[in-house]
Amino acid sequence: MRAVVIGAGLAGAAVAASLARRGWRVEVLDAADAPAAGASALPAGLLAPHQSLDDNLLSRLTRAGVGITLRECQALLEPGEWAPCGVLEHRRGNDKPPPAQAGLAPWTRAATPEQLAHAQLGPGDTAWWHENAAWVRPAALVRAWLAQKGVRFRGGCAVDAIERAGEAWELRTADGTLLAQAPLVVVAAAHASGPLLARRITTHPVRGQVSWSLHDPATSEAVPPFAINGHGHFIPRLPTPEGLAWCSGSTYGRGDADATPRAEDREANLVRLRELLPGLGQALAPQFERGAVRDWAGVRCTSQDRRPLVGELEPGLWVSTAMGSRGLTFAALCGELIAARVQGEPLPLDEKLAAALDVRRVVGSR
Repeated sequence: MRAVVIGAGLAGAAVAASLARRGWRVEVLDAADAPAAGASALPAGLLAPHQSLDDNLLSRLTRAGVGITLRECQALLEPGEWAPCGVLEHRRGNDKPPPAQAGLAPWTRAATPEQLAHAQLGPGDTAWWHENAAWVRPAALVRAWLAQKGVRFRGGCAVDAIERAGEAWELRTADGTLLAQAPLVVVAAAHASGPLLARRITTHPVRGQVSWSLHDPATSEAVPPFAINGHGHFIPRLPTPEGLAWCSGSTYGRGDADATPRAEDREANLVRLRELLPGLGQALAPQFERGAVRDWAGVRCTSQDRRPLVGELEPGLWVSTAMGSRGLTFAALCGELIAARVQGEPLPLDEKLAAALDVRRVVGSR
């Protein structure tokens, strides 16, 4: 059984690993020379469930995704590539407690006074604690998935066209050169997926910039021991060759496909950090002011309803894309969903939740 996946970011690497675990031989093509060259090159990202007072669709989907990705991280990653540190969600201006979830182990509870103190928040502040949460280096997870038995990565392969050839699909370059052929093709090329699929799907670019810097010993006591989420995020103690670092952001530029770092977005990240954690923002502001803060920018893509687009468009032609800023949450779930449907296995989540991700919800409405 042979398959070709177009795209070597989180989405593509995840579906390749899911198929390979089931005995498929999978070739992963990417226009870049190395994997995780796009948005998956983010220095570190948060893996945390969305929590809502009515336990809405997004909350249930993210719990399913976070659970699968946590298991993948535990099995494949080393310390320094991720940390299951838990995540504190600062709910500024919202004093409602987390809702009960009947029949489920609690994913989220009210933060303790000690946790609030670590974040320099007072007893009057409201925050939720996500126990099943972590920070992860996306590129490390991509490399681990691509290293699975049965997966082969080929860089420098810019696919321009996908054509039916009998029972198989052919992938060709702009000059017509045949790159690969297989009965199963999965397009996981982020914003490039739409053009490759003759615009049967529509995605929207979203630019994001994070700011990061090495820890300053003078401010180490102000840095919490866990990650923070809310209107923006903060990740502490990221190992780098130069020492421990922190990372904060992110901007959210709808319709912006320019990945060049910008000074104004760095300033926006400081404003966001000051709103998220006022004490920490004040402590780290001098690093921004003296130019010690560095930047990373990338372009993600979303669908119209901001849910991933996953499923079969034609026999043997599948798609997994539009994960927005939740690639860590959704990539493994979508990979397992595709593999389960291909193999005729039970789905990794409830059928109604799977339908909320199915690409047919948008293709059928065109």
